[in-house]
Amino acid sequence: MNTTTAAQPPMLPAAPFVIAGFWRRLFALVIDLLMLGALGMIIGTLFFGPLARMGDAAKLIGFVIALAYFGLCNSRVFGGQTLAMRWLGLRVVDAQGGVLSLPRSMLRYVVLGVPFFANGTAFNSQWMLTSALGYVLGCVLALMVFGGILSIIYLYVFNRRTRQSLHDLAVGSYVVQAAPAAARANFPSIWRGHLVVVAVLALLTLGVPAVAKRLAATTSFAGMLPMYQTLSTQPHVMSAQVGRTRLNFNGSVTRSMQATLRLDAPLSDDSAMAKRIAQLVARADPDIASEDTVRITLVYGYDMGIASGWKSHGYSFKPAELK
Repeated sequence: MNTTTAAQPPMLPAAPFVIAGFWRRLFALVIDLLMLGALGMIIGTLFFGPLARMGDAAKLIGFVIALAYFGLCNSRVFGGQTLAMRWLGLRVVDAQGGVLSLPRSMLRYVVLGVPFFANGTAFNSQWMLTSALGYVLGCVLALMVFGGILSIIYLYVFNRRTRQSLHDLAVGSYVVQAAPAAARANFPSIWRGHLVVVAVLALLTLGVPAVAKRLAATTSFAGMLPMYQTLSTQPHVMSAQVGRTRLNFNGSVTRSMQATLRLDAPLSDDSAMAKRIAQLVARADPDIASEDTVRITLVYGYDMGIASGWKSHGYSFKPAELK
C-alpha cells in the first residue's frame, strides 16, 4: 500500500523584537505616573498631618510605593508590564528576550527613581560646604542626582538605536513592543558615543559642590548665611530659604528680602509668627534699610515624590513696621 505525505511549508525564522518608540514609551510612563499620583493624593488626603510632619522623609513612602509598582510589574511576577505598558502593548525584557527577575527589576527602578526622589531634599548645606566629609558627600549627591537625571534624560531622547536609558543599561534591559513568545532577541548595541557623553555629564556634575562653595564665599551669600541659620532653628521650622529679589517695572525698582519657611505644624495662617520671622530677618539683614519690603511665606504640607499637597500664606511687611 502506497502512502504519500504532503510537503510541509518551510518554517520561517521568528521575527525579532521591535524596540519601543520614544513617544509610546513616554506616554506609558506618564499614564503610570498619573495613576501613582492619584494613589498618592488619596494617601495625602487621609494622612495630610502625619505626612507634613515627616518632612522630606515622606518621600520614602512615595519611593517604596513606586518601587513596589514598577519593580513588581516590570518583573516576571507580572509579565514585564505595568498597567500602562499592558494597555499600550509594551514589555520590559532582557537581552535574551526573557522577562526580568524581581531583584533585577527592583534594581532597574532604583537607578531610575533615586535621582528624582532625592532631588530637592534638604541637607545641611553649611556642613556640606565647610567640612571635608560634607564636601565628599556633596559630590556623591551631585553625581547621583544631577548626573543621574541628566544622563537619564539624555539617553531617553538621543539613544535612538536601543532606546535604553541609564536604568536599562544598568541591568541590560530593553523596552519592546509586546510580541509572541517565539520572537527572536537580536538587539543592537548602544553607540559608544552616548556612553562618553554620560561620562562627561558625570564629571561635570562633580564640579557642582565646588561651584556652590565658591558662591558661599561671595559677600552676598555669606551675608545671608547667619539669617538662614537663625531661621532654620526657629520652632516648627523644618527648612528655610532666603534670598533677595529685584523687580523692575516701568523704570521703578522694587527691592525685597524674601524668606520661605516649611513648617511641621498648621501655622501657615499665623500672622503673628510671620511678623516675628520678618523681625528676625530685619535684624539679621545689614542692608534692611535699602529694602522696600520683607516678604515671608509660611508653607505647610507634604511631598511624597509621587504626589504633594501644600497650604501656604504670604505676608509682606515694610521695614519700618519691624523695628
